[in-house]
Amino acid sequence: AMIPTSALTWMRGLQQRAMPGAVVIQRHTLTRDSMGGFTETWAAVGTVTARIYPQNNQRSEFMAGDRVAAEARWNITMPVGTDVSAEDRIAYQSRTWEVVGVNNDEMWQTAVRCECIALDEENRI
Repeated sequence: AMIPTSALTWMRGLQQRAMPGAVVIQRHTLTRDSMGGFTETWAAVGTVTARIYPQNNQRSEFMAGDRVAAEARWNITMPVGTDVSAEDRIAYQSRTWEVVGVNNDEMWQTAVRCECIALDEENRI
């Protein structure tokens, strides 16, 4: 059975009311420098309401060069229509997540849900 447009609109509104914080979406950009090369930066491209929650309470640790690095997987849910992709980052307060997947192909999408990896988690141990 098909979901009526009014019901889908209601579900999207309900999802959005359950998003308690505002996050900043960052996109990788290259800026030409005075030496003819490029400087890499992460530029803010939008701020949206969101809900951030861990996929589970486990964190994997691995060696990155000569130090231990940690990786934790998170979900970040944002309103339908949010412009975000697997090449972006999401910042909230003092934390940053790298987006690794987005549910853009989902049928009857009621929210944009990103699978993310928290950066610099080893500093939270």
